[in-house]
Parts: sequence; structure tokens; C-alpha cells
Amino acid sequence: MWNSKFEMNGTYTEINYMEIICYSCGRGEHPENTIEGIKHCQRINADWRIEMDVQMTSDHRLVLFHDYETKRTTGEDKLLSKLNFSQVKKLNAGYNFKIDGTYPYRLASVKIPELTEVFQKFPKAKLILDIHTNNPIVVDILIDLIDTKFQGGDFIIASEYDEIIRKLKSRKPSWKYGVSAKEAKRMLYSSFLYLDGLFPVKSDILMLPKKYGRINVLSKRVIHHAKKRNKPIWAWMYEGTYVKTIETKEEMELLRKIGIEGIFVEFPEKFLGETR
Repeated sequence: MWNSKFEMNGTYTEINYMEIICYSCGRGEHPENTIEGIKHCQRINADWRIEMDVQMTSDHRLVLFHDYETKRTTGEDKLLSKLNFSQVKKLNAGYNFKIDGTYPYRLASVKIPELTEVFQKFPKAKLILDIHTNNPIVVDILIDLIDTKFQGGDFIIASEYDEIIRKLKSRKPSWKYGVSAKEAKRMLYSSFLYLDGLFPVKSDILMLPKKYGRINVLSKRVIHHAKKRNKPIWAWMYEGTYVKTIETKEEMELLRKIGIEGIFVEFPEKFLGETR
């Protein structure tokens, strides 16, 4: 986290709080969604939150993986949801990870971890679990896994699938949730039309890009909508054919000045160096 402080009547008060989130387990410096990436983020700053993507295998095991197809990261063209856990364990999550012109993990395979392994190895980590499956079975499995393996842990649930979020909220209303895709769109459209008073924000945190394609998402109106309802906004810079996260202190300060309270970074070590 980052804080500024000022002195008033002999006491110090925290202002300008900024939550730092390692996007996809710091995918710019280690293979995304891996134990190695989580360890790296924890070494940089154990208080920073770690965002990870959760999918389900054909035998209903929850694993860390972003894409529905496995080729981009593993080099093997398969559908993850059609593989059982034994098959998933044979894939190399770091096969296509490139750094300094080399592929360091092609000879040193990196495994796709199971979510329960994350809970066991990092019980004090602050997590964002982005659910990347719309299979309704995931609701029961996730609830059972968190209740038995991560009870009392610090986590936020996010998903682009509104029905998954709705079912989780109905079962676990005390959990913290990021804004779903449908709610985010409703908020944006209502803000643009000055009808935001008719659409309350039900999620706990608004995770939004500064720009989506050519659309300026974080307009003054949207930020006002969120602030009026005491909802924090955590942001990355751009989403379209690719996702661009925050890389520099200047980008962070630009977002801080317009009222953003959290940022996503994919190069955590580089970002720490930029802000020193």
C-alpha cells in the first residue's frame, strides 16, 4: 500500500491511500497465475493484493488459469475445461513466457497450480479471485473450498459472469465482491445519461479500466457516481485487444488525482523501483 500523511494537532492522519494489486500474479516478471508469480509478488510487498484467475477442470478441480484455451501460455492447443486435473498438471504454464528475448521456463517446467495449494501456501496473502468459468457447479465448490481451506482469509471475488456473482452473493452475502460486467455497464450507461440515481451500486469495489477501447470509462461523472456511494475504484490503464496496467509513478499519480484508490500492476518489481 502507499500512504501520505500530514500532521494536525500533533497527530498523523493517513491520506491518499492507494491499494496496489499484482495483476495475474505479476505476469510481466513471472509466468502468470503460478506459485512462482505469487511468491515473487509476496517478496516485493506482502501487503499488496494479488489478482488471480480461477477456472475448473473436467473433474471439477479449481486451478489458476486465465484463457479458455491453453495455447497462449502453454504452447499446447487444448480447452482447459475439457482436461482433467492430471492432464492439466502435465502442461507447462511458463512455456511461452518470454523475458529478455529468451524463454527461461521451456526447460524448467512451471505447473498450473490448484487453488487449494494457493490457500495452503499463502494463508495470509490478500487475494482477488477472478472466476473465469460460468459453470454453476463452481459456486458450491468455491464456497466449500474457502470455508474449509481459507476461512478467515483476505479475499475478494470477481467475475465477468453475472449469474455466478449473483449466486455467490445469495449464499455468501458477507463476502466482498468486485463489480460484475453487467453492473459495470449499467453504471457507465446510467452515469452518461445522468440516471445514476436510479441504479445503486451493489458491489463492494469497482474494478474498471481507465479506457476501454476508445471509451473513457473513468469520467468525472462515473467517479462522482462511485464516490457518492462510498465505493472505491481500482483501475488499470487500458482494456481492448490487450490489457495495459500501471507501470510508472506518473500513471499512478494521474489516477490518484482523479480519485482512484487502487491500481493494477503486472511488473511489481519494476513498479516498486519506479516509485522509489
